[in-house]
Amino acid sequence: MAFQATHLQFAYQIKDVLNINDLDRYYSAVLYPDSRYITKIDRDLTHGKSRMDLNQITKLQDDFQKGWQVHLWYDKLGLPKLFNIATGLPYKEGGMEKMNYWIPVTGAKVVEDLYWWQNNNWSKILQYLKFQKQPNDEDQEILIKWYQYFIDFFQAKPDLNKYQIQAHFMGIDKHKTKQIIAYANKLNIDNPKKQSLQQVMEKVKAEFINLIY
Repeated sequence: MAFQATHLQFAYQIKDVLNINDLDRYYSAVLYPDSRYITKIDRDLTHGKSRMDLNQITKLQDDFQKGWQVHLWYDKLGLPKLFNIATGLPYKEGGMEKMNYWIPVTGAKVVEDLYWWQNNNWSKILQYLKFQKQPNDEDQEILIKWYQYFIDFFQAKPDLNKYQIQAHFMGIDKHKTKQIIAYANKLNIDNPKKQSLQQVMEKVKAEFINLIY
């Protein structure tokens, strides 16, 4: 997964391509899939490949469904690029199952996300970010908590080390979190790699639009 500032900025950049009308439903859906970390539902219910259909995405009438797909497509198209930057290796399906790759790639995602936390159009996004629905009959109060957490998070001053707090909220193991943040801090002072991470979204956007058309 990418982190949430990245997902929301990508959604902002392609909303006109997808002819989005209901921004409340759209941005709500973009943030929704990773709520599984705190609702504890099965990942396949939020990230299943059956939901990814580029032949239909522009034809969908429900902007919630469009936003949901946008999240999943950034995960899919961004991962090989992030993997290559973090490890220096080409990505192969299933590569993230190895912990020695998962830590540096997740650290790369944090650095990417920090950039978009710092450079996002929050005034044009946060007003639309709110709970809309329970696609998998989750506890409504838990979902409301999920949305409010990120509304508050993105109004604070960007700080890489605050991702430790976010990871704790999401229930990620503390030892793994420390390793991720340590690697992210290392990447954040490696200017060539940091610049490459900042360019991932533009490449994903071009690839996504090319796949649609």
